[in-house]
Amino acid sequence: MAAFREGNKVIYPRLGICRVSGVIEHTAGGTIVKLYALKPLDHQETTTVMVPVNKAEEVGVRKLIEKEDIPKLLKFLGKDIEVASDHRKRNAKNAERLASGEIYEVADSLKTMSKLSKSKTLSPEEQQTMSRARYLIIKEIAHVTKLTTEEVETMIDDALAGKKTKTKKLAA
Repeated sequence: MAAFREGNKVIYPRLGICRVSGVIEHTAGGTIVKLYALKPLDHQETTTVMVPVNKAEEVGVRKLIEKEDIPKLLKFLGKDIEVASDHRKRNAKNAERLASGEIYEVADSLKTMSKLSKSKTLSPEEQQTMSRARYLIIKEIAHVTKLTTEEVETMIDDALAGKKTKTKKLAA
C-alpha cells in the first residue's frame, strides 16, 4: 500500500486529482484514526475529502498514472470492446468502473459509451457517464504531461477512433 504525504497528488474516484493537504488524527469511539485530508484540485476552496489511511487503497485512492504508461493507455482506448445490450447491466458496470478510480476501468467506460454513441443516442445517464469518464482521463493525462486540455482531448479522440496517437509530446 502506498503511503501519501502532504503535498502529494492522488486520484480519488469520481473526483479526480486531489492534493493531500495533510494527515489528521481523529478520535472515533475511543480509537485514534489517521485520515488523509484530500483537496480536489477543481474545488480546493470548498471541498475536503477525509479518507482513513488504512482504507485509502480499498476506497480507490491511488497515485497518478506514470507519464511512460500513457501511450499504453491510449492504445487500450483504441482496442475494440464488447458492449452489453442490456442498458441496466451496462449502467451498473459503468458506475462500478467509475467508482473504482482505476484509470483502465474508467477508460473502459469511456470506450463503451463512445462505441455505443456511434450506433445510438445515449440516455442522459450514459451521456453523463461518458462525459465524466472523459473528463477524469483528460484531467489526469493533462496534469501528468503538462499538455493543454485541448491537446489531450485530441489524443483521446484519436485513440478512441483507432488512429495512431501522436505521443512524441509525451517524451519531453
